[in-house]
Amino acid sequence: MPQMATRQWMITHEWMVKPMHQREWIERRGIMIWIAETFTSLGAGLYLVSLFINSWWGLLVGWLIIMFLKLPIHLAYFGKPWRFYRTLPPFSNAWKTSWFARGILFSVFFGTFGFIQLVFGQPDLANLIGHSITNPIYYTFGVLAGLNVLGVGIYGGFIMNYVKGIPFWNQGILPVVIMLAGVADGFGLIMGIALAGGDASVAWAEVGSRYLLLINVLLIVTYLISAGYTSAVAKLSIQELLKGPSAFMFWVGLIILGLAIPAAVSLVGLLGGEEASSVLLIVAIAAHTLGAFALKYCLLRVGIYRPLLPKVGAY
Repeated sequence: MPQMATRQWMITHEWMVKPMHQREWIERRGIMIWIAETFTSLGAGLYLVSLFINSWWGLLVGWLIIMFLKLPIHLAYFGKPWRFYRTLPPFSNAWKTSWFARGILFSVFFGTFGFIQLVFGQPDLANLIGHSITNPIYYTFGVLAGLNVLGVGIYGGFIMNYVKGIPFWNQGILPVVIMLAGVADGFGLIMGIALAGGDASVAWAEVGSRYLLLINVLLIVTYLISAGYTSAVAKLSIQELLKGPSAFMFWVGLIILGLAIPAAVSLVGLLGGEEASSVLLIVAIAAHTLGAFALKYCLLRVGIYRPLLPKVGAY
């Protein structure tokens, strides 16, 4: 075989013998996946937290984040967004086998049920019609919207988890990590709504955020340890995360901004026996939100494909 042809064959088939980064979901147009998935966590987490504490303003903001930030960016990534209906029944049975199709189905149901809940939960309308009429509708559709927003928040983790060629993603705990990180994001955002005069308690949000931060730290540590035992390729992902090209985003974006600063502000309030100052709380909310972007970036950036041929022992 001529030298040039040999060289071309080696380049074309490099993925067969070397671990290769996935680029589809994090580079060029793939950046939209990163941004959309982050808004998914923020919106779904806020909606779930708002359901629990019955905050209408929190429900509204969470619904708007998903419907007007997450969905448009996701649909724009598809290239031909007007064809998304082809993934839905009765046009397709893809939802039976595809988490992608299930995610679209969850989003459609959530958008519909959440809108109805918001309409009948609107305080002025409820007072006008009567709570005896609006409350049953509000709580019924709240349950339906809650179940579907849970699906919206977790399906991205299942999509990544089902990519068998990327060992770092192929961890059963990944959907749980993503979902609980989203709930922690929701506590941060509901704190912002409370500071803006909305129907939520800053003190309650601080307590919830404190526990979720601790849980998320334990989950992230568990996830990294579990992934490290998976394969040599997963260890490459962890090395890149801890001391490679993605280390800055991991240590500064996720650990310092997303976890350490919110935890420090929460600790100040806990030790002081009262709520932290509004300035500190705003800093914590901003840092926590940036940490949400950093988490999704890190997970997507260090996704490395296992080579087709079993020659990874040297890597």
